[in-house]
Amino acid sequence: MSELELLRKLRDEVPERPDVRAEERRLLAEIRAGSSSPRRRPARPAPRLRWGLSLAGVGALAVAVVAATQLGGAGGQVNQQAVNQQAVVRLLAAAPVLERAALVAAKSPATEIRQDQWFYLKESQHLGGNLPTYELWSRMDGGRDAVREDGGKLKIGDGEKGPTNPAKTQQELEGLPGDPDALLEHFRNLPNERTPLSICEPRCPAGAEKDVKAFGAIGWYLKYGPIIPPAKAAAMYRALAKIPNVTVEENATDGDGRKGLGVVLDLGTAGKGSYILDPGDYHYLGVKVESDGETRAMSVLASGIVDEPGQMP
Repeated sequence: MSELELLRKLRDEVPERPDVRAEERRLLAEIRAGSSSPRRRPARPAPRLRWGLSLAGVGALAVAVVAATQLGGAGGQVNQQAVNQQAVVRLLAAAPVLERAALVAAKSPATEIRQDQWFYLKESQHLGGNLPTYELWSRMDGGRDAVREDGGKLKIGDGEKGPTNPAKTQQELEGLPGDPDALLEHFRNLPNERTPLSICEPRCPAGAEKDVKAFGAIGWYLKYGPIIPPAKAAAMYRALAKIPNVTVEENATDGDGRKGLGVVLDLGTAGKGSYILDPGDYHYLGVKVESDGETRAMSVLASGIVDEPGQMP
């Protein structure tokens, strides 16, 4: 069955996570047995997939185990340390994972938002130094903002007029192309860079500028998850999969140590950017950038739509 046919079959259900550890143990047992004759295994149901780990991912695991065996001594003895290292960091093909994320997003119910309601965001900052965790409330008509730092006093003021104004962001989201190719082209040609954290400072590698701009813009909007129309969120995940050199890293962590799926754009010595997605429903957890031996991160700890400032979803 082709990958396209497999993805089409996945559209009708949200499946369960396969037991990858059991599969690894089975593969190791077969390798150690060293039998040269083919054996028939009892028929068993195909593994049901969850959170984007495709059958190709299980195949990649088999390759990793065989490679670890080849690194061992004579007689096919497995280098267990090499196997363990393979299990810690595992790269998955981006397309199947992000297609699964798109399917989940597309089936999510649309949120009806009134203009007198408020967008709520709680975000932690890991940018060096002792920075506060802050909560932000932004009225959906763009007229008022409220902020609270580290659980302190709530401060209410005029709405921010720049790119973080939720009314402006909502209008931009509704106007974005729904086709992934058109959306990617739109983001690649934005007049100004829009990104939660810059990956390559002060200059990106030649030829990578537009890919970096598109990757950054998608992360910028994913941060506003509760106000993204489902179809536009799905298009964003599919556009991410079309950016060259984007991979998915299993067991990635955000700035607060939460584990998830890292959608990674690696620019080598120029820097590496990752968006961390929840492994269950793929919602955006945060961004992490690694460059020059330093790591910077921002994490979305909570978000939603509420009726007044000070209220939490």
